[in-house]
Amino acid sequence: MTAVLILGLLLNAIALPFAGRRVWFLYRVITSGQPAPDRIAGVTGKLGAALKRQVVEVFGQKKLLKWSVPGAAHFFVFWAFIILGTVYLEAYVILLTRNPEWSWFVFGNWAVLGFVQDFIAVMALVGIGVFWAIRLRNQPKTLGRKSRFFGSHLGPAYFTLFMIFNVVWTLFLFRGAVEARDMGTSHGYGKAAFVSYLLGKVLPDSTALIGIGLILHIGVMLAFLIFVLNSKHLHIFVAPLNVLFGRRPVALGAVKPLISAGKPVTLDDIEDLDEDARLGVGAIGDFTWKGLLDFTTCTECGRCQSQCPAWNTEKPLSPKLLIMNLRDHAMAAAPATLAGEGDDVPEAARKESERPLIGDESMYGVIDPDVLWSCTSCGACVNQCPVDIEHVDHIIDMRRYQVLVENNFPAELNQLFKGLEGKGNPWNMSATARMDWAKGLDFDVPVVGEDLESLESVDWLFWVGCAGAYEDRAKKTTRAVAELLNIAGISFGVLGNGETCTGDPARRAGNEFIYQGLAQQNVETLTEHEVKQVVTTCAHCFNTLKNEYRDFGLELEVVHHTQLLNRLVREGKLTPVASGAGAAKRTITYHDPCYLGRHNQVYEPPRELLQVLPGASYVEMERSGERSFCCGAGGARMWMEESIGERINVNRTKEAVGTGADQIAVGCPFCRVMLSDGLTSEQAQGQAREEVEVLDVAQMLLASVKGESATRAGRAESAGATAAAPTEPEARSEETRAEPQPGDDTQTEDTVTETADVGPAAKASGGSSLFDVGTDVEPEPAAPAAPAAAGGSLFDLGEEAADSGAPEPPADPAVPSSAEPATAPAAGGSLFDIAPEEPEPAPEPTTEAAAAPTEQPADEPVPAETTPAPASEIATGGSLFDIAPAEPEPADDNRPSGASVSAAATAAAGSGTEPADHAPEGDDEPEPTEKPRPGSASPEPRTDVDIPEGGSLFDL
Repeated sequence: MTAVLILGLLLNAIALPFAGRRVWFLYRVITSGQPAPDRIAGVTGKLGAALKRQVVEVFGQKKLLKWSVPGAAHFFVFWAFIILGTVYLEAYVILLTRNPEWSWFVFGNWAVLGFVQDFIAVMALVGIGVFWAIRLRNQPKTLGRKSRFFGSHLGPAYFTLFMIFNVVWTLFLFRGAVEARDMGTSHGYGKAAFVSYLLGKVLPDSTALIGIGLILHIGVMLAFLIFVLNSKHLHIFVAPLNVLFGRRPVALGAVKPLISAGKPVTLDDIEDLDEDARLGVGAIGDFTWKGLLDFTTCTECGRCQSQCPAWNTEKPLSPKLLIMNLRDHAMAAAPATLAGEGDDVPEAARKESERPLIGDESMYGVIDPDVLWSCTSCGACVNQCPVDIEHVDHIIDMRRYQVLVENNFPAELNQLFKGLEGKGNPWNMSATARMDWAKGLDFDVPVVGEDLESLESVDWLFWVGCAGAYEDRAKKTTRAVAELLNIAGISFGVLGNGETCTGDPARRAGNEFIYQGLAQQNVETLTEHEVKQVVTTCAHCFNTLKNEYRDFGLELEVVHHTQLLNRLVREGKLTPVASGAGAAKRTITYHDPCYLGRHNQVYEPPRELLQVLPGASYVEMERSGERSFCCGAGGARMWMEESIGERINVNRTKEAVGTGADQIAVGCPFCRVMLSDGLTSEQAQGQAREEVEVLDVAQMLLASVKGESATRAGRAESAGATAAAPTEPEARSEETRAEPQPGDDTQTEDTVTETADVGPAAKASGGSSLFDVGTDVEPEPAAPAAPAAAGGSLFDLGEEAADSGAPEPPADPAVPSSAEPATAPAAGGSLFDIAPEEPEPAPEPTTEAAAAPTEQPADEPVPAETTPAPASEIATGGSLFDIAPAEPEPADDNRPSGASVSAAATAAAGSGTEPADHAPEGDDEPEPTEKPRPGSASPEPRTDVDIPEGGSLFDL
């Protein structure tokens, strides 16, 4: 055994210095990150919670066991590393004492320990067999992007399984040889160590064999240790630390505050910031040490990738690959970033450290901009990550730097930021229109500051939200909730024009300061009125009010409307009618909003409501609950074009339609817009039944409580029976209609009507307007609009003009002639910049000409000087809402409120590309040069088509 001792010590003397050097390097890399004092305080200040998390997530493997088969396999392999550590302790004692008959001082030959050691070793073999099978079944070369191992380092993964196998078989060789020596004596674990005992019966009693088994067992462990420290299996050591310092209770809900040099940055701090202060993350050195710890912890398991809506719709964002690229960049650049003055830096490390963090392939960037801006912030990656990596926080931090420092972000976000900063809502609508949703209700909705001095006299503040106030489909939900609360006898008030956006879209888009400005304004308002209880229909408002306003010192009880309505039903204050039209037979499926479900763990209240509706049978989608698929609107994606891969909303809609459900229930206005547009696309292609519709849970409950038609077919019959002469525009809003009819939508500057599936501010394809709405009457002709002023608002109207709908008086006498076509707004201009001049009135076309416009070939647009564009058609390059200030001839009140232009031209101007040619006139549409995407507007506005309830305003 002396030779064994010498060889064993030699192996350790060679391997351990390599391991120690690597550990020191990793420590320096991780601690080189920016300070994160909140993570230290989260452990020291809540030690009990931190220890509990270690027990539950690390030793209990809670998150891994969400996936039962691989989770169980990992559970046994993990515990094999823990328990078999006792075998290595035995091996080193035997090596140093040269006594094969050594036994534990305390346990002696305790049979239980021998059994547990052998049992866990056998289960580890089973576990690596399962892992091997899983990897063979999900090979990227077979499944491509559908494999969760796509992009992972496959060779090291298989080598790791091989090394675990070597650890186990050398263990049994060593233990079996010891059992052969102890056979028939009082030493050893006996039959309890069942595998070792059986091997001891067949192996010879040989000291040399014990020595060989001992050296092989220790040698394999040392080689494996060095490999682990230099591979992704480093998570064996750092994962418990990452879990320990993670955000509580999970890195979802609130976004991590903007931090610079370890301190939060607010609007009040801007003037006092140092010149070298970093806002967000623009280089690898800007990440905190917790961020760098995240990168080194990644196991490359691909669970996040398999759940990511962007990756599943052929977009370049994979949360796994994002973290892997950041890790590889940090490690490769470390020799340069850690070098002191005068140190020699390898050329490769120097070049790596100079790479831009965000940049396309031509810039040799670490992260492509399309990767950064594809994220919907749905949180599926964070929810599924077994080692608590905070992907969304890192993405938001990188967006912050791009927006606040580089001023480099998608052009569509210009309009979002303008609307939020100028008018307090994403659509830049007038604040005076925030109460339009309440028109026509048979009860008064009290407004704080007008009808109520404070909220002490009512039970709840109803936070309507921007979508609930301006978007027609969302307004139906707002009205339904208000009616249900009124029926239940629950008193509530609203802020009315005093409400402004919570700032969620700005923060997720990286514009932290617009968010903080809106948040401070709202906190001041809510504090002034002593608000304590808030109910809201928007999952994004719910999350922000509940989780993020705490940073401003405001603690609120915030509930989602499905939670409150479910409570009222359980208390008997709302009772669904058991028979009649409101109890029609139908099948319902439910889509979980990400910011209600994953971000805030609210899953059951909406389902409980749907399951008590008379006549309704509930069916679950395959991806539901915490694995629900995103609608595609979060992370400010609602206002960005989706031009890569399949549309996320269409992917989700296909799954919903595939359940066979008649109604798709939602609990968030963003989700309703996206799924409604996805459904319209599917119905247009014949992939979904016409009777399928998307409704909010509150609308379904209201129909059931009031005993009204609960299905589209029932409402269509009611609408057909009560159809009458055209009503006034004020009475034609979607809130007062049973079902939309052809040309039944009216668009004004104070109303956001049903939006295209790319989002309210995104462009429509094919050359048609984003807001080309069909009407029942012939539109009034209008003169071509003048160029829009760059940098204008969505509605650049004076205060009085904004309220009245009149255009702002012209400020510039230099105007183009009426024969000149309108030009596209400059980059950064508004979608709705009103023409700043009064052109000559255009001649009114005859009825015959209006009914049968002259056909033109696709390559010969109609000259502006010979054929004035009608109100629904303006030459390419104008504003979406270029209101013609010419005196119009009398016409029906139901005509559109303004002329339209191709939104593609507006987006092209913002991005520096050439706008598409305007679509020619004529009943026959020319063959488009590029096939329009599903759900996009048609190239030519039409007035003779139905707009279904669940469809988009622009699916004409």
